[in-house]
Amino acid sequence: MRSPNQFFLGLLIGPIGLIALAQEPAPTRSTGEAAEQIGIARANAAIISIQDVDSGSAVERVEDPVLRYTEPVRGNVYGTLWVWGRKGRPAAVLELNRNDNLKSDLRQDWFCFHATTDRPIKLTAESGQIWTPQSSDLTFQSLPHASVPVESPAARMGQMKQFMRRFSAHEFYTSGRVELRMLPSAVHRYDDRERGLIDGAIFVFAEGTHPEATLFLEAVQSADEAKPLWQFAIGRSGAAEMVMFYDDTKVHHLPQIETFPPPTSSYWRMMMKVVGK
Repeated sequence: MRSPNQFFLGLLIGPIGLIALAQEPAPTRSTGEAAEQIGIARANAAIISIQDVDSGSAVERVEDPVLRYTEPVRGNVYGTLWVWGRKGRPAAVLELNRNDNLKSDLRQDWFCFHATTDRPIKLTAESGQIWTPQSSDLTFQSLPHASVPVESPAARMGQMKQFMRRFSAHEFYTSGRVELRMLPSAVHRYDDRERGLIDGAIFVFAEGTHPEATLFLEAVQSADEAKPLWQFAIGRSGAAEMVMFYDDTKVHHLPQIETFPPPTSSYWRMMMKVVGK
């Protein structure tokens, strides 16, 4: 999520598993500052509840953030990435960040969600905001010329890392074209054998350390295929226009969208007054 400099000066906007925890890079703050910031992020994530609309059951959040990052270049930004859904592919991903350069009475947190399931979900914040995405923007495609998924989980991760290195991306924003990079480690790993999902992982496209998009890589076994195969999809974490390539072939395009999309869209943002100082 790109956090624009225009924080609207005090405006509160909003209609409001296996994990490899990536630190990109390790926070450069003091131990006390880092602990305070993760405490604030945890408190802010806790105000969110997500429900599976069809079953009425709660979608559980993975307890800890799957990614933490700092970004002094953009102005002392501290960010975290969270996922909802403890089994199988997550239902939603939240990027949460704050800019500590603003005065405390103006400081706000950005909450940026994207739906990653086609099952209807409903998000409710304690502050009253509601998000009801009508679908997910994830569109899975077969990974071109990919070898068959191997049996060993460790070896499958090796395959995924080889695949993710072949992706590249850039975005267009106010500063023009910006090259994105893939963070070196998966931030979340999951499976759901009952649904034919053998293995899956989420990787992150970033500008510097700041997440802009997510790459989902999955080994799946469908009923009409003799062997499992690899598939991928790309999700949005920022509002900029983005273009993704696999080797030299364009495989995905995300158009630029408005800063605050409607609360029925697959990608949605809100701003809130921060918890704490």
